[in-house]
Amino acid sequence: MTIELNFGVILSEILLLLVGCFVFLFDRFFKNKGYAFWLTLLSLLIASGVLLISPFGGFTLSYQNDFFSIVFKFMVLFGAFLVVILSKNYLTYHSQLNYGEYYGFLILSLIGAFLMLSSMDLITMYLSMELMSFPVYLLIALNFAQQRKSLEGSFKYFLAGAMGSVFLLLGMGLVYSATGSLFFMQIAQSLFGKAELTYVLLGFLFILAGFSVKMSFVPFHMWAPDAYESAPLPITSFIASIIKFVVIACLIKLLMVAFIPLKAKIGQILIPVVLLTILIGNVLAIKQDHLIRMLAFSSIAHAGYAGLGLITGDLIGYSFTIFYLWVYLIMTIGMFSIAVFLANYQKDLLYIPKLSGLSQISPGLSFLTLIFMFALAGIPPTAGFMGKFYLFIGLVKSGYIWVAILAVLFSVIGAYPYLRVLKFIYMEKTEETFSYRWEPGVWFPVSITAFLTLLIGIYPKPWVDMVYRTLYLYLTFLFYPY
Repeated sequence: MTIELNFGVILSEILLLLVGCFVFLFDRFFKNKGYAFWLTLLSLLIASGVLLISPFGGFTLSYQNDFFSIVFKFMVLFGAFLVVILSKNYLTYHSQLNYGEYYGFLILSLIGAFLMLSSMDLITMYLSMELMSFPVYLLIALNFAQQRKSLEGSFKYFLAGAMGSVFLLLGMGLVYSATGSLFFMQIAQSLFGKAELTYVLLGFLFILAGFSVKMSFVPFHMWAPDAYESAPLPITSFIASIIKFVVIACLIKLLMVAFIPLKAKIGQILIPVVLLTILIGNVLAIKQDHLIRMLAFSSIAHAGYAGLGLITGDLIGYSFTIFYLWVYLIMTIGMFSIAVFLANYQKDLLYIPKLSGLSQISPGLSFLTLIFMFALAGIPPTAGFMGKFYLFIGLVKSGYIWVAILAVLFSVIGAYPYLRVLKFIYMEKTEETFSYRWEPGVWFPVSITAFLTLLIGIYPKPWVDMVYRTLYLYLTFLFYPY
């Protein structure tokens, strides 16, 4: 087995690392912190171009550039691009946070996400997950400058992440003791051979518990509301959309490659976890008056919806899960863009009852909010509806009709928090008036995400096909390279 050191496949990570190091080393010499925004934005655009021309191949045995990693890195870059633009607008109104370190930590977390998507062994995946997570802990704590309880939210997220790391390491140890390897392909070969499946399954359950912390699956979900509310709003959207996307995508890689003989058993084990996650997330979101806490609890439910595709244990179900996460990434960033606008004008508007009569004051803003609330609730003709529709169809085709029925019933419960927001906006009256102007840092992410939410809702087939073909080609070239 030869070890390749092809630096061409890791150029995007090297570029982002150099930019991140530059920001941390030279930020003190720049009084105008706008340089960090433009440098970060430019580095993301260049990284996109580098990904287009980067060759397939490996860097050592632990890193692989392939269909899976490149396509999903583009999706992550798209989300990160919008988050960075949103951050520029947010930091303009919150100068206490406007330092280069903010963008530097964001870049480091993005590097961790990239490495995680390309990892081919458990050690690399674990270290990449830590690199993705630690900058986010610090970004939440940075908000201490304007919100004292942000340290509490950061500490809770850190403790939850530490607990997840312990589970991951225990699981990796059990898998190694049973298979003698931590590389995905070698684990799969051992499982097809004479490996003790019971120990491997137990090890994967510990690994799943570690991933569940990041995905906020029940019972590892209670860190999410405090962390979401404590973080700067663009970082909250980053946690809810990009981190969740990367973690579940890598869990799917584990199921498709390393633990492929166990995927049917794992799918059955996930049924109660996923259903409880949907139910508890939806029920707890009902009584929330703070918009961000409501979105935090609903994100728990959405993680459960994404997990429905993992139950099927087949390529179609996995592709539907990633499609749903892609849709959720778009509508989450769009909704948080509106939250940033509201918070910039008046922080009290983040309380749902304070949105009373918003349709009288701003019909355009209210209509955009309606689009994202419909999408999050799964109401047609939005992308959120199509995402859930494909997941339910996948369950029915795999014979899990009762799971699909329960998920549909829980979705009805989950629609209430979003419709409650629209009830205050459209059915309540207000005497307040205010004038505002849409700034590029807000209208660009909002308009792009609203357009995609409606476009994918009306015509989802190309997006679903893209995800399915990506997974199919990835597995084909991985197991049949010649």
